[in-house]
Amino acid sequence: MNRLRKYDTLLFFLFILPWIIGFITFFLFPFGTSVFYAFTDARLPGATNFNFVGIDNFTHMMDDPIFLKSLMNTMFFVVFGVPIVTAGMLCLAMLLNLNVKGIALFRTFFYLPTLVPIVATVIIWRLVFNSEFGILNAGLGALGIGKVDWIGGEHTIKPVIIMLQVWISGSGVLIFLAALKNVPRHLYEAAAIDGASGIRRFFQITLPMISPSILFVIIIQTMYNFQMFTEALLLSKGGPNYSAYTFVYNIYKSAFTDLKFSMAMTQSIFLFAVISLVTLILMKVSNRFVYYEGER
Repeated sequence: MNRLRKYDTLLFFLFILPWIIGFITFFLFPFGTSVFYAFTDARLPGATNFNFVGIDNFTHMMDDPIFLKSLMNTMFFVVFGVPIVTAGMLCLAMLLNLNVKGIALFRTFFYLPTLVPIVATVIIWRLVFNSEFGILNAGLGALGIGKVDWIGGEHTIKPVIIMLQVWISGSGVLIFLAALKNVPRHLYEAAAIDGASGIRRFFQITLPMISPSILFVIIIQTMYNFQMFTEALLLSKGGPNYSAYTFVYNIYKSAFTDLKFSMAMTQSIFLFAVISLVTLILMKVSNRFVYYEGER
């Protein structure tokens, strides 16, 4: 029996060996290297002429106004962007869940933007929201409304980025659509017999039944917004006046423009800690609003 158990254990580790090698090579080693460089003054990756500076990088990071600005911008996208994008995904999923003729074609059209590379999508949005010859401003001009500097305005660039996230939210819509399909129909029928309105059925049946999917989408979208980079870089290069200067964009600038590699690693460690903390909080409070049918 002991020999059989040892054989099973050995076989188990042999099967997961590729994952272990990948985890060590692509996560554990880079993470350990980042932690190491965060306590030095190295300017380039792989540098040998550096000094250990302790927690000086963390102190200087907190005193940097641009870092604080990027942190506030990122928190804006997390606090306001995540609920708006999640609600948009859910509304689209409910529309695509309607039993109407040609609905499969509409579902395909709504998912297509997700298949387009994010770089191409951002370039298209730059053309749409261009203040001089953009399609949106042309439509507003036809209605007698003046031109709006969507990308060049401090108060408009953030809503543009949030709308862009809704545009490419096909994966989240697909998750919500699958969750809506799995809600038992007899619950709606019983509620209708009892005279429950559509709004009450939504809050009393739909939301509780799809709450695990809502939690999953919120966590994924939160991680995405904390690591937002492409939109800020290609839409406005973090501007105007640092209004779209995200946290990861600041890390990129620190590492590859300012040549402060150790500071970039310090900011990366900080970002990892923030994402881990927020995810842990979401998982802890989820017991209050997430309904798992298998646990009841």
